[in-house]
Amino acid sequence: MELKTVQTQKIYKNIVEQIVNLIHDGSLKKGDKLPPERTLAEMLEVSRTSVREALKVMEIMGIIEIRPGEGSIVSDFNVEPFLSMVWPVILASKETEKDLLEFRKILEEGTIKHLAMRKESEEFFSELKEILDDMKEAGGDCKENVRLDILFHRKIFELTGNSLLVVAINLVEYILEKTVRHNRMAALKEEDSSAIIYEQHRRIYEALLSGDSIAAVDRMSEHLDYVQKLD
Repeated sequence: MELKTVQTQKIYKNIVEQIVNLIHDGSLKKGDKLPPERTLAEMLEVSRTSVREALKVMEIMGIIEIRPGEGSIVSDFNVEPFLSMVWPVILASKETEKDLLEFRKILEEGTIKHLAMRKESEEFFSELKEILDDMKEAGGDCKENVRLDILFHRKIFELTGNSLLVVAINLVEYILEKTVRHNRMAALKEEDSSAIIYEQHRRIYEALLSGDSIAAVDRMSEHLDYVQKLD
C-alpha cells in the first residue's frame, strides 16, 4: 500500500482522498485492515490527531468500520451512519417525503420491469420464493411481516445485480422509515392488511416468474399504492 506525504492545510481531507483512491484502484478492498493510527501518521507524516479525524470522517461516510480491538476495516459502502445524522435536514421540507415516495415508486416499477423482461428461471427466483413462503408462515405477526416485506423488496433489487440500484433503494427506505407517516408496522396492523399484502407479493412473484413485465409493473404499482394509503 503506497501513500504520499500530506502537503495541504486541510490534512484530514487529503488523507480521506488518498484512502478513497486506494479503494478505487483496488489497492484496498472490502475487509482489508488499515494500518494502525500511529503507523498511518508516520507514513503520511502528519499528526495522529489528523489521522483520527480522517478515520472518523470515513466512518461517518460508511467507507470504513472502526471495530474496538480490531482497528479500521474497509467496509462495503454503508450510508446509514451518514444518513442517521442528516435525515432530519433532508426531511425539513414537507415536499421531501412525497418526492421520496414518488422516487421509490419509479425505482421499484423500473426495477421490476427490467427483472421480468430478463425471463429468468424459477431457480433464479428461489430466494424470493423462500421469503414469500416465510411471509405466509408469519401470518399476523406484524414485526416479522415488516422484516420480510423489506427483505422481499430488497431482494428484487439485489437480483438485478446492479449495486447502485441497491444503494439507491436503501437510501430511500432508510429515510422513509424515519418519518412519522411512513410506518410499516402501523400499516400491517390494519385489519386483513397482512393477508392482502402477502397476496400482492405473491402476484408480483408470479409475474416475475412468467416474465410478464407489464403485469409485474401493474402489480408492484398496485401494492405500493395500497401500502401508501395505509400509512
